[in-house]
Amino acid sequence: MEQNANLKRALKLVGEKYIKEARAQLRKDGQYASGALAKSLDYTVLDDAIDIVSSKAYVTSVDEGSSPSRQGFGKVSNEFVDSILDWAMDKSIYPKKGPATEGNMRKMAYAIGRTIQRDGIIQQYGNTGSKVFDRVYNRLEKTIGEDLTKAYLEDLKTKLEKIDNNG
Repeated sequence: MEQNANLKRALKLVGEKYIKEARAQLRKDGQYASGALAKSLDYTVLDDAIDIVSSKAYVTSVDEGSSPSRQGFGKVSNEFVDSILDWAMDKSIYPKKGPATEGNMRKMAYAIGRTIQRDGIIQQYGNTGSKVFDRVYNRLEKTIGEDLTKAYLEDLKTKLEKIDNNG
């Protein structure tokens, strides 16, 4: 039997449950446009821990927020405008004035980018981020602790029985 097999199995189950809950929380919080962020969430089981990962760099901004830009107000890159434009299309957000032409959509995305630079991101949380990972952990903490403790004790019991049988 693999060393710490019960703990590794429990960590895998905890990782699956945590990711499922985090994805659901992102949707519930309205932090779900295309679903790319939620789909990017994954976990890796280490020796005795779980590492939550995402292939999306903006996961930190969503979770922890962002402060106003230090690079100067109004310097919005084309890449940032393109990302905002994708987000706006996923959320069906269109200019309040004028038709939704490509030019008007880019102007709107640029204005949103300038606002993010000036004020930060996710204003509904005071620009401190949604803290989605902390909130999910706090909700699951008791269950996680119980599951991991039980698995650790099972592995410890197996080790002690092996020592007793060899002794």
